Amino acid sequence: MAASVRFLGLANAKQAAMSLVPGTRCRSARTIVFPGGVIRRATPGTLVSQRENLGRELFTVDFDSGQKVILFADEIEPVTDGLAA
Repeated sequence: MAASVRFLGLANAKQAAMSLVPGTRCRSARTIVFPGGVIRRATPGTLVSQRENLGRELFTVDFDSGQKVILFADEIEPVTDGLAA
């Protein structure tokens, strides 16, 4: 029982962490290869929109390097003041 409570706590924490609003600054969590090119790890960008499809959370991000890409939640991370420096 305790393990399931801990698991639910982690799931809720991840959901809260990924509850980003449009306009939030973020960066790529890893190098992303897509048909239009390559986005390097830690490339900064701005969240444009967020949607759910087939149980997956998808984010449209407008990167500062000029690409606008739809990504999964594990491919981006929010930028905080500590990460921006």
